[in-house]
Amino acid sequence: MTNALRVLLSNRVQEDEIDELGHLSVPFYESRALESSRRLVELTGCPLDAGAEARLELTLVDAYLRNLREQFLDSPLLVRGGFIGASDCRLRIYQELVNSNSGDLAATFVHEFELQHQHNREPVPYDDSVIRQALADRVEVPEHGRPRSLDLDAPTQQLSLAEVKKLNLASTRPRAITPEECTANGLLKPEMFSHLPYSGLSVEDQTMEWVFETTDGRTLGIADLESRNVLYRLPSLGNQIQTYSATVKIGPKVFQRVHWIFNLDSNDLISWASTVALPLDLDARRSMDLPADMRSKLLQDYHPELL
Repeated sequence: MTNALRVLLSNRVQEDEIDELGHLSVPFYESRALESSRRLVELTGCPLDAGAEARLELTLVDAYLRNLREQFLDSPLLVRGGFIGASDCRLRIYQELVNSNSGDLAATFVHEFELQHQHNREPVPYDDSVIRQALADRVEVPEHGRPRSLDLDAPTQQLSLAEVKKLNLASTRPRAITPEECTANGLLKPEMFSHLPYSGLSVEDQTMEWVFETTDGRTLGIADLESRNVLYRLPSLGNQIQTYSATVKIGPKVFQRVHWIFNLDSNDLISWASTVALPLDLDARRSMDLPADMRSKLLQDYHPELL
Protein backbone atom coordinates (compact mmCIF):
# COMPACT_ATOMS: atom_id res chain seq x y z
CA MET A 1 0.00 0.00 0.00
CA THR A 2 1.30 3.46 -0.91
CA ASN A 3 1.81 5.85 2.02
CA ALA A 4 -0.11 9.12 1.90
CA LEU A 5 1.58 12.51 1.73
CA ARG A 6 1.81 14.21 5.13
CA VAL A 7 0.65 17.79 5.71
CA LEU A 8 3.79 19.47 7.05
CA LEU A 9 3.09 23.22 7.03
CA SER A 10 0.19 25.65 6.69
CA ASN A 11 0.27 29.46 6.43
CA ARG A 12 -0.77 32.43 4.28
CA VAL A 13 1.09 34.53 1.71
CA GLN A 14 2.37 37.72 3.34
CA GLU A 15 2.78 41.15 1.73
CA ASP A 16 6.59 41.04 1.97
CA GLU A 17 6.59 37.75 0.00
CA ILE A 18 5.14 39.34 -3.16
CA ASP A 19 7.65 40.13 -5.94
CA GLU A 20 7.69 42.61 -8.82
CA LEU A 21 5.55 40.24 -10.92
CA GLY A 22 2.74 40.63 -8.38
CA HIS A 23 2.75 37.06 -7.08
CA LEU A 24 4.45 34.92 -4.43
CA SER A 25 8.20 35.04 -5.06
CA VAL A 26 10.13 31.81 -5.70
CA PRO A 27 12.36 32.10 -2.59
CA PHE A 28 9.24 31.89 -0.43
CA TYR A 29 8.08 28.76 -2.23
CA GLU A 30 11.49 27.34 -1.41
CA SER A 31 11.54 28.48 2.23
CA ARG A 32 8.24 26.70 2.84
CA ALA A 33 9.59 23.51 1.30
CA LEU A 34 12.82 23.72 3.33
CA GLU A 35 10.97 24.16 6.61
CA SER A 36 8.67 21.28 5.73
CA SER A 37 11.62 19.06 4.84
CA ARG A 38 13.18 19.66 8.23
CA ARG A 39 9.92 18.71 9.94
CA LEU A 40 9.69 15.52 7.87
CA VAL A 41 13.28 14.49 8.64
CA GLU A 42 12.69 15.10 12.36
CA LEU A 43 9.80 12.59 12.22
CA THR A 44 12.34 9.84 11.42
CA GLY A 45 14.04 10.44 14.77
CA CYS A 46 17.03 12.15 13.16
CA PRO A 47 18.22 14.44 16.01
CA LEU A 48 18.65 17.73 14.17
CA ASP A 49 18.80 19.73 17.40
CA ALA A 50 21.49 17.44 18.77
CA GLY A 51 23.13 17.67 15.36
CA ALA A 52 23.40 21.43 15.79
CA GLU A 53 25.42 20.86 18.99
CA ALA A 54 27.63 18.45 17.06
CA ARG A 55 27.96 21.10 14.32
CA LEU A 56 26.03 19.02 11.79
CA GLU A 57 23.52 20.54 9.40
CA LEU A 58 20.77 19.22 7.12
CA THR A 59 21.94 20.59 3.77
CA LEU A 60 20.02 20.88 0.50
CA VAL A 61 22.29 19.71 -2.32
CA ASP A 62 19.88 19.05 -5.22
CA ALA A 63 16.69 21.11 -5.63
CA TYR A 64 13.99 20.75 -8.29
CA LEU A 65 11.01 23.13 -8.44
CA ARG A 66 8.07 23.12 -10.83
CA ASN A 67 5.79 26.17 -10.74
CA LEU A 68 2.19 25.36 -11.66
CA ARG A 69 -0.07 28.22 -10.60
CA GLU A 70 0.53 31.74 -9.35
CA GLN A 71 -0.32 32.53 -5.73
CA PHE A 72 -1.24 35.98 -4.49
CA LEU A 73 -1.46 37.98 -1.28
CA ASP A 74 -3.23 36.21 1.61
CA SER A 75 -3.59 32.90 -0.27
CA PRO A 76 -3.79 30.04 2.27
CA LEU A 77 -1.06 27.52 1.44
CA LEU A 78 -0.14 24.14 2.81
CA VAL A 79 2.82 21.88 2.09
CA ARG A 80 2.43 18.12 1.99
CA GLY A 81 5.11 15.59 1.20
CA GLY A 82 7.01 12.42 1.93
CA PHE A 83 10.25 10.52 1.35
CA ILE A 84 10.83 9.05 -2.09
CA GLY A 85 14.31 7.64 -1.46
CA ALA A 86 17.03 7.18 1.15
CA SER A 87 20.67 6.06 1.16
CA ASP A 88 23.61 6.33 3.55
CA CYS A 89 24.21 10.03 2.88
CA ARG A 90 21.12 11.22 0.99
CA LEU A 91 17.44 11.66 1.80
CA ARG A 92 15.17 12.40 -1.18
CA ILE A 93 11.86 14.16 -0.57
CA TYR A 94 8.85 15.00 -2.74
CA GLN A 95 6.62 17.92 -1.70
CA GLU A 96 3.78 19.94 -3.15
CA LEU A 97 2.51 23.41 -2.32
CA VAL A 98 -1.30 23.62 -2.41
CA ASN A 99 -3.84 26.44 -2.08
CA SER A 100 -6.09 25.01 0.64
CA ASN A 101 -9.09 27.15 -0.42
CA SER A 102 -9.17 26.28 -4.12
CA GLY A 103 -7.29 22.99 -4.02
CA ASP A 104 -5.04 24.31 -6.81
CA LEU A 105 -1.52 22.93 -6.93
CA ALA A 106 0.91 25.86 -6.78
CA ALA A 107 4.24 24.04 -7.08
CA THR A 108 6.01 20.72 -6.65
CA PHE A 109 9.50 20.00 -5.32
CA VAL A 110 12.02 17.16 -5.38
CA HIS A 111 14.80 17.82 -2.86
CA GLU A 112 17.88 15.84 -1.84
CA PHE A 113 19.53 16.47 1.53
CA GLU A 114 22.86 15.53 3.05
CA LEU A 115 23.81 15.75 6.71
CA GLN A 116 27.05 17.75 6.60
CA HIS A 117 29.76 18.93 8.98
CA GLN A 118 29.39 22.70 9.23
CA HIS A 119 33.13 23.41 9.27
CA ASN A 120 34.07 21.61 6.03
CA ARG A 121 30.68 20.57 4.53
CA GLU A 122 31.73 16.91 4.31
CA PRO A 123 28.70 14.56 4.33
CA VAL A 124 27.97 12.38 7.36
CA PRO A 125 26.04 9.09 6.98
CA TYR A 126 22.54 9.06 8.45
CA ASP A 127 21.86 6.58 11.25
CA ASP A 128 20.50 3.25 10.01
CA SER A 129 17.30 3.89 11.98
CA VAL A 130 16.70 7.11 10.02
CA ILE A 131 17.17 5.31 6.69
CA ARG A 132 14.84 2.49 7.72
CA GLN A 133 12.12 4.90 8.84
CA ALA A 134 12.40 7.02 5.68
CA LEU A 135 12.08 3.91 3.50
CA ALA A 136 9.15 2.63 5.55
CA ASP A 137 7.39 5.98 5.06
CA ARG A 138 8.22 6.19 1.37
CA VAL A 139 5.60 7.63 -1.01
CA GLU A 140 5.13 7.53 -4.77
CA VAL A 141 5.49 10.74 -6.75
CA PRO A 142 2.01 11.42 -8.20
CA GLU A 143 1.65 11.92 -11.93
CA HIS A 144 0.95 15.64 -11.45
CA GLY A 145 4.23 15.98 -9.57
CA ARG A 146 6.53 14.53 -12.22
CA PRO A 147 8.95 16.88 -14.02
CA ARG A 148 7.78 18.01 -17.42
CA SER A 149 10.88 19.29 -19.20
CA LEU A 150 13.85 18.52 -16.93
CA ASP A 151 15.18 14.99 -16.50
CA LEU A 152 16.22 14.63 -12.86
CA ASP A 153 18.10 11.40 -13.58
CA ALA A 154 20.19 12.85 -16.41
CA PRO A 155 23.80 13.75 -15.56
CA THR A 156 24.55 17.45 -15.21
CA GLN A 157 26.85 19.06 -17.76
CA GLN A 158 29.88 19.85 -15.56
CA LEU A 159 32.02 22.07 -17.77
CA SER A 160 35.36 23.40 -16.57
CA LEU A 161 36.10 27.08 -16.14
CA ALA A 162 38.40 26.92 -19.15
CA GLU A 163 35.61 25.45 -21.29
CA VAL A 164 32.99 28.09 -20.42
CA LYS A 165 35.55 30.84 -20.97
CA LYS A 166 36.43 29.41 -24.38
CA LEU A 167 32.72 29.52 -25.29
CA ASN A 168 32.47 33.13 -24.04
CA LEU A 169 29.54 32.31 -21.73
CA ALA A 170 30.11 34.86 -18.95
CA SER A 171 26.72 36.28 -17.94
CA THR A 172 27.68 38.17 -14.75
CA ARG A 173 30.75 40.06 -13.71
CA PRO A 174 32.97 38.62 -10.95
CA ARG A 175 31.93 39.54 -7.42
CA ALA A 176 33.02 38.69 -3.89
CA ILE A 177 31.04 36.61 -1.40
CA THR A 178 29.95 39.05 1.34
CA PRO A 179 29.77 38.60 5.13
CA GLU A 180 25.96 38.85 4.98
CA GLU A 181 25.88 35.73 2.78
CA CYS A 182 28.02 33.62 5.11
CA THR A 183 27.67 31.52 8.23
CA ALA A 184 29.78 32.19 11.34
CA ASN A 185 32.49 29.87 10.03
CA GLY A 186 32.88 31.91 6.84
CA LEU A 187 31.18 29.65 4.29
CA LEU A 188 28.25 30.66 2.08
CA LYS A 189 24.94 29.84 3.77
CA PRO A 190 23.91 26.59 2.03
CA GLU A 191 20.32 27.69 1.44
CA MET A 192 21.59 30.58 -0.71
CA PHE A 193 23.37 28.53 -3.37
CA SER A 194 20.33 28.30 -5.66
CA HIS A 195 20.19 32.11 -5.91
CA LEU A 196 23.78 32.57 -7.08
CA PRO A 197 23.13 32.50 -10.87
CA TYR A 198 21.45 35.92 -10.75
CA SER A 199 23.22 37.46 -7.77
CA GLY A 200 25.69 39.69 -9.60
CA LEU A 201 25.74 42.45 -12.17
CA SER A 202 25.29 41.27 -15.74
CA VAL A 203 28.20 41.61 -18.14
CA GLU A 204 26.55 44.84 -19.31
CA ASP A 205 26.90 46.18 -15.72
CA GLN A 206 23.15 46.00 -15.21
CA THR A 207 21.09 44.29 -12.55
CA MET A 208 18.92 41.40 -13.72
CA GLU A 209 15.56 42.75 -14.92
CA TRP A 210 12.49 40.53 -14.65
CA VAL A 211 9.91 43.06 -15.88
CA PHE A 212 10.03 44.73 -19.33
CA GLU A 213 7.94 46.95 -21.56
CA THR A 214 7.25 45.51 -25.03
CA THR A 215 7.31 47.64 -28.16
CA ASP A 216 3.49 47.52 -28.28
CA GLY A 217 3.17 48.82 -24.72
CA ARG A 218 2.51 45.60 -22.81
CA THR A 219 4.19 44.83 -19.49
CA LEU A 220 6.15 41.61 -19.73
CA GLY A 221 7.72 39.49 -16.98
CA ILE A 222 9.89 36.38 -17.09
CA ALA A 223 8.32 33.49 -15.16
CA ASP A 224 10.17 30.29 -14.30
CA LEU A 225 8.26 27.07 -15.02
CA GLU A 226 10.84 24.55 -13.81
CA SER A 227 14.30 24.75 -12.30
CA ARG A 228 16.95 22.44 -10.91
CA ASN A 229 19.95 23.56 -8.84
CA VAL A 230 22.79 21.21 -7.83
CA LEU A 231 25.40 22.12 -5.22
CA TYR A 232 29.01 20.88 -5.48
CA ARG A 233 31.15 23.01 -3.16
CA LEU A 234 30.34 26.13 -1.15
CA PRO A 235 32.55 29.23 -1.56
CA SER A 236 34.04 31.11 1.39
CA LEU A 237 33.88 34.71 2.51
CA GLY A 238 35.71 36.95 0.04
CA ASN A 239 35.94 34.36 -2.74
CA GLN A 240 35.39 35.80 -6.20
CA ILE A 241 32.55 34.06 -8.02
CA GLN A 242 31.14 34.37 -11.54
CA THR A 243 28.20 32.92 -13.47
CA TYR A 244 28.46 31.53 -16.99
CA SER A 245 25.23 30.82 -18.88
CA ALA A 246 23.95 29.36 -22.13
CA THR A 247 20.57 29.07 -23.79
CA VAL A 248 20.11 25.40 -24.69
CA LYS A 249 16.54 25.30 -26.02
CA ILE A 250 14.24 27.88 -27.67
CA GLY A 251 10.59 27.21 -28.48
CA PRO A 252 7.69 29.41 -29.60
CA LYS A 253 7.02 30.47 -25.98
CA VAL A 254 9.41 28.58 -23.72
CA PHE A 255 13.19 28.70 -23.41
CA GLN A 256 15.72 26.81 -21.29
CA ARG A 257 18.99 28.15 -19.89
CA VAL A 258 21.84 26.43 -18.07
CA HIS A 259 24.15 28.17 -15.57
CA TRP A 260 27.57 27.27 -14.18
CA ILE A 261 28.74 29.20 -11.10
CA PHE A 262 32.50 29.13 -10.43
CA ASN A 263 34.81 30.04 -7.59
CA LEU A 264 37.43 32.05 -9.48
CA ASP A 265 39.97 31.72 -6.67
CA SER A 266 40.05 27.92 -6.86
CA ASN A 267 38.49 27.36 -10.33
CA ASP A 268 36.01 25.00 -8.61
CA LEU A 269 32.48 24.60 -9.93
CA ILE A 270 30.22 25.79 -7.08
CA SER A 271 26.89 24.80 -8.57
CA TRP A 272 25.00 24.00 -11.75
CA ALA A 273 21.48 25.13 -12.59
CA SER A 274 18.96 24.68 -15.38
CA THR A 275 15.80 26.77 -15.76
CA VAL A 276 12.82 26.56 -18.10
CA ALA A 277 10.99 29.88 -18.40
CA LEU A 278 8.54 31.87 -20.50
CA PRO A 279 7.40 35.47 -20.99
CA LEU A 280 4.28 36.39 -19.04
CA ASP A 281 1.90 39.18 -20.08
CA LEU A 282 1.40 40.84 -16.68
CA ASP A 283 -1.72 42.69 -17.78
CA ALA A 284 -3.55 39.64 -19.10
CA ARG A 285 -1.77 37.22 -16.65
CA ARG A 286 -1.07 34.74 -19.43
CA SER A 287 1.90 33.41 -21.36
CA MET A 288 2.83 34.86 -24.73
CA ASP A 289 5.10 34.07 -27.66
CA LEU A 290 8.70 35.09 -27.30
CA PRO A 291 9.08 38.70 -28.54
CA ALA A 292 11.48 39.02 -31.45
CA ASP A 293 14.01 41.08 -29.48
CA MET A 294 14.05 38.54 -26.66
CA ARG A 295 14.50 35.66 -29.10
CA SER A 296 17.37 37.54 -30.74
CA LYS A 297 19.08 38.04 -27.39
CA LEU A 298 18.66 34.35 -26.46
CA LEU A 299 20.29 33.35 -29.74
CA GLN A 300 23.46 35.25 -28.81
CA ASP A 301 24.53 32.47 -26.42
CA TYR A 302 22.56 29.60 -27.98
CA HIS A 303 24.33 26.25 -27.49
CA PRO A 304 21.87 23.34 -27.90
CA GLU A 305 24.79 20.90 -27.78
CA LEU A 306 25.14 21.71 -24.04
CA LEU A 307 21.68 20.38 -23.20
